[in-house]
Amino acid sequence: MVVKCPGCASRLNLGTELFAEKVVVRCPDCLQMFIARADDHVEEGEATGEATLLVSDKPSARKDARQWQDLAPSLSVIRGPDQGIHLRIKKDEMVIGREDADLILTDPSVSKWHCRIFKEKKRYYLEDLGSKNGTIVNKKRTQRAELNNLDEIELGQTLIVYSDYDGSEECVPEDVSQELDHLRDSTKAQQQGESGRMPKGREFYLEIMSGKDKARSFKIDRCPLIIGRGEEANLRLSDEEASRKHAMIEVLSRDNAYLTDLASQNGTYLNGAHIRAMRLKHGDKIRLGQTIIQFIVKDLPE
Repeated sequence: MVVKCPGCASRLNLGTELFAEKVVVRCPDCLQMFIARADDHVEEGEATGEATLLVSDKPSARKDARQWQDLAPSLSVIRGPDQGIHLRIKKDEMVIGREDADLILTDPSVSKWHCRIFKEKKRYYLEDLGSKNGTIVNKKRTQRAELNNLDEIELGQTLIVYSDYDGSEECVPEDVSQELDHLRDSTKAQQQGESGRMPKGREFYLEIMSGKDKARSFKIDRCPLIIGRGEEANLRLSDEEASRKHAMIEVLSRDNAYLTDLASQNGTYLNGAHIRAMRLKHGDKIRLGQTIIQFIVKDLPE
């Protein structure tokens, strides 16, 4: 079975023996998580890669299926402004909402305290907390519902998948804007007016992996570097879904490189997760519109 990634449109191979009705998978190209269903097969073209299985409705499909009996639930944000978040449920009760919650969502249609997930007699349940727009489980508006593996929870524009067990690594991006502001001030003081100077001993590159500009390589020789569709961008993209000034990369020292979204229309994604400002490391994948860019760090010989 071949499915199409909704993020980068890659055609991914996914064997039908891995699931009965649906699975949660990750695209190896753009690292976006999405739900694949039994009727999502695409006919045209051959697969260009293998989808990474995260959660299946067939426990036996997992190599670690014996661990399925140990209830270790998790939440994966599949759609919405916070797409890409994967969070394990580590408490007997957690609140989902826009402020002062255990899982904070930036979706404006989500209430401050929208709903809660709680454990009762070894099972997990969801309860709406009087939210303005309501809580929907598997397409039905509900006040309280028992949660089962791969149930779909809709809060405003956000779609969350609940799973009974998941062995993948957590992905909960943190906004490092304040940390970045302090580091900028410190770097300016050290450089004493030599703005844009790159650190010695290392080189930094951006390699475009998909989209209309695929196979281009760009060396970062001054900072900040603006990426976007407009003429003011240092790295100019042909992607119509990219904003004129979409994102910015700053290399402030050998070990401190940051990616910041510039209030772009379609958002900036790092390793599949929607971000505002995040630290970059070698091999990270950045998605702007339909363009996937890999961040590369090369150490120079002494």
